[in-house]
Amino acid sequence: MKEISQRAKQYIDQLSLSVENNIPYVTPLTASLQANKWCNSRCEYCGIWKSNPSNPLVKDLFLAVNELSELGVQMVSLTGGEPFLNNDLYQVIQRMNDKRVISSTMTNGLLLNQKHLQPILEAGLNSLCVSLDSIDPDIYKSIRGVSLAPVLKGLKYVANIRSQYPTLFVVSINCVISKANIDGVADLVAFCNDLDISVGFQPLHRSFESRYNPERLQFLSEDLLPLKRQIEKLIKMKQAGSRIDNDEAYLLGFPDFLVYKRLPERTLCTAGFTTISVDVDLNVRSCWPKKPIGNLHSQKLTELWHSDIYSQNRASMLALDCPKCWLRCHTDYLSVQWLMNLLDKILQAKRIKSECRGEA
Repeated sequence: MKEISQRAKQYIDQLSLSVENNIPYVTPLTASLQANKWCNSRCEYCGIWKSNPSNPLVKDLFLAVNELSELGVQMVSLTGGEPFLNNDLYQVIQRMNDKRVISSTMTNGLLLNQKHLQPILEAGLNSLCVSLDSIDPDIYKSIRGVSLAPVLKGLKYVANIRSQYPTLFVVSINCVISKANIDGVADLVAFCNDLDISVGFQPLHRSFESRYNPERLQFLSEDLLPLKRQIEKLIKMKQAGSRIDNDEAYLLGFPDFLVYKRLPERTLCTAGFTTISVDVDLNVRSCWPKKPIGNLHSQKLTELWHSDIYSQNRASMLALDCPKCWLRCHTDYLSVQWLMNLLDKILQAKRIKSECRGEA
C-alpha cells in the first residue's frame, strides 16, 4: 500500500505540473476505445441505438490497442454502443493481454449469458461494468425501453461464475442518476451489496442532440433539497461500508449540476492529461464532446499526444471552454485515495496476469 500511495502522489505531482504548464509530463492512465456504434437497448436519453448496425474491422481495433499501449496507457475500456454486439470483442481483449494492457468493458447487461460472456472471460477480461439505472422493472423499462429481467439474471450469473476467472478482478455497476430513478438509488446500492459488487454513479448529462433530453428526466429547482437528501444518503451508505466507487467530493457536486447545470467552484478538468478517447473510426479525441484531433489510420498516437493541436485542446478544457460535464475526471484524478484505488486495481490485474502466464 505504501508503494501505491507513493506512486499516486508522484502521478498527482506530475499531473499538477502538467496542468500548470499545459505540457503532458504524464501519460493517460486510462482510455476508452469504441468497439462499435450500435446498441440493443433503447435509452430515452441516448440515440445511438438508432445508428445503422456496424462493427469496425478487428485489425483497426488491434491498431488502436497497439497505439494506446505504445503511448503508455495502463487500462482501456471497450465501449459502444453495446460492445457485446461485436463478435470480435474477445480477440481485442486477447490483444490487450498481449500488450500488458488492463482490459475493461461496459455493457448494458442484456447479453450477460454464457454464449457472449465465456469467450471474453476466457480471453482474460479484467473489469466488467454493467449499466443499470434501476432495479425496479417499470422504472428501468421507462428509461431504457427494454426489459430488466435479462440484466438481473445476467448479473446473478456473473456473480456465480466470477470465481472461476481469476483475471476478472472487478465487477461493477454504473448508474446514471435522473429524476426518474433518484428515489431508488439506495435500493440499488443494497442490491449491489447483496451480490458483492461495487456501484458508481454519474449524473444525467444533456445530450448534444436536444431530442434526447426528455424533460421528465430533468431536475427542477424545487427538486434540489430532495436530491441533496438522496445524495447525503448515498454518502452515509459509503461511509458505512457500501462499495460505492465515487469520491464523496464528486457526489456532492451532483445536486447543483443536475438542477442548475452548474459546476462546483474551482473545478479543474484534467481529462486532457489523464485519459484519451478513440472512436469507432479511429478518430482521437481528448474528450468525447471535442472534435477529433487526428486519426490513427494516418498518424501516430505518441505524436498526436505531444502535438500543438492537442495542447490547444487541453488549454480549452482547462478553461472549461466545453459543454461542462461533471464526470470523474473533474475530481477523482486529484484525489490521492481514488488514484491509489485505481493504481491498486492496475497492479493487482498485472500481478494476476503474470501468475496466469506462469511468470515469476
